[in-house]
Amino acid sequence: MRQKMAGFHGLLDAWAGNLEQYAKQNAPWNDQTGHARQAIHSGVDLESDGFHLYLAHGKDYGPMLEEGTGIFGPSRQPIKPVNARVLVIPGIPNPKDPSKPLMVRQIKGMKAKPIIKPTLESHKNRLKQTIQDYWEG
Repeated sequence: MRQKMAGFHGLLDAWAGNLEQYAKQNAPWNDQTGHARQAIHSGVDLESDGFHLYLAHGKDYGPMLEEGTGIFGPSRQPIKPVNARVLVIPGIPNPKDPSKPLMVRQIKGMKAKPIIKPTLESHKNRLKQTIQDYWEG
């Protein structure tokens, strides 16, 4: 049984690597630094209730990529400044004075660009079958 459990851990670890590779290759966003894509990670943990295979973002803004922000995100509200009258958007020139950044009172936000859940969903049936075959074989 120990060998079977060790083999199962190896099987899940291989699956974790495949899921991670798929997620990194198919993430739907356009990279600016590449850090979000590089930080997607996976693994297998052995907990008291069994093995846990995981695929996760490694950046704090990962949930924003998955769920969207502003009117497109969970809050369904535009993004507004908290401690100022305007939001300053660095990197986007102000149309009135291109030497200054764009300043706005609110912004709609960003549509979701999920990869974690779609990766798991697209591999779920094959993973289930692989696990079933392993334990029945």
